[in-house]
Amino acid sequence: MGNIFFNFFSNRSLLFELFDHASKNVVDMATKLVAVVNLETEDEREQIFKQIDKLENTGDDITHKIYLLLDKLTFAPLNRNDIHRLGSTLDDIADTIQEASGRMYLYNIIEFVQPIKDISSIILSASLEIEKAINLLRSPKKSDNILTICRKIKTYERQSDQIYYHAVAELFSEEKEPIRLLKYCEIFFSLETSVNKCKNVTDTLNMIILNRQ
Repeated sequence: MGNIFFNFFSNRSLLFELFDHASKNVVDMATKLVAVVNLETEDEREQIFKQIDKLENTGDDITHKIYLLLDKLTFAPLNRNDIHRLGSTLDDIADTIQEASGRMYLYNIIEFVQPIKDISSIILSASLEIEKAINLLRSPKKSDNILTICRKIKTYERQSDQIYYHAVAELFSEEKEPIRLLKYCEIFFSLETSVNKCKNVTDTLNMIILNRQ
């Protein structure tokens, strides 16, 4: 009986630890993205792009561990669909950050225009808020705090929308080189998608809180 209770509580704790690790990994990726777009010289960029790729692989591994653990849990601390969805949406953020980073590297972007820096900064801010919310999931009494964080992330998403649409409009208005226009449009899109994926996490967190009530 003692082993049953030990496994019950240890597996529940491990699940939350994996979510904490996944959210921290996203923050690490976003931090490196902000760093690379603000570098004055090109020397360190390639190394940081490789580090982002490595962290994305780490995120895939964490997500896989969450799914494996979910299969072992007899009594899950959260709704099983919510656990799966939360793991997936966190992984989506990592994927889109890596996609944006990969396009910057592949297209050999040298000039990181202000909208790229601004949206990258929003991704980091939203990721930090997600990390806070995930850390609070252990305590049902912190639901109001999580909802407050979710509203803040949605504000970031609206800010990103404004920057994105203005940046694309300006690009089509002023850029005369078609290849350059295409490169920047794709990078803008990947960055904006990353912020949208952050907002998707808030939708999942809202569902988790609703299912707890």
